[in-house]
Amino acid sequence: MRSAASQRRAELAAAMPDAGQALALHVDAVLKLCEGGIIAGYLPIRSELSPLPLMRALVDAGASTAMPLTPPPGNPLVFCRWAQGDPLVGGPYGTRQPPDDGDPVSPRLILAPMLAFDDAARRLGYGGGFYDRTLAAIRAEGRQVTVIGIAYDEQQTERVPTGPHDMKLDGALTPAGLRLVETG
Repeated sequence: MRSAASQRRAELAAAMPDAGQALALHVDAVLKLCEGGIIAGYLPIRSELSPLPLMRALVDAGASTAMPLTPPPGNPLVFCRWAQGDPLVGGPYGTRQPPDDGDPVSPRLILAPMLAFDDAARRLGYGGGFYDRTLAAIRAEGRQVTVIGIAYDEQQTERVPTGPHDMKLDGALTPAGLRLVETG
């Protein structure tokens, strides 16, 4: 499923190069979710839908933003405060990330890339488990965090297969808008 979803996302990225700009139109909806806390995004790789226009709009609206540092396999992500224009360095897997000498922060809202999603807020990622481990660690510490997947509308599928360690999202943000999932 990952291969087909990756191919589909690449096709969508080629067909909709300005989709990231559409995400920024939903800045107010995203701000309501974070309750004044730090919002963590990601620097897109491969054909990931870019949250950078949204991140810029969030900063313009007064929000504090952060980006992940990719840790060694088996570890959760660490987030450091970051705004566009701040320095970046090369990271694992072809990523870019803030330098690792920044102060770690605890985001209230995490924007996560994904290959596919379904109505129940199940997310298909690359299979490395970074976001799942991160969410499990944050929640085990008793901290509140909202996780919103970023995707093209057409990445929605009928059902994403999950395992026991897969963490659900709280919703998805697509160019069409924010879709929240009712929890328990």
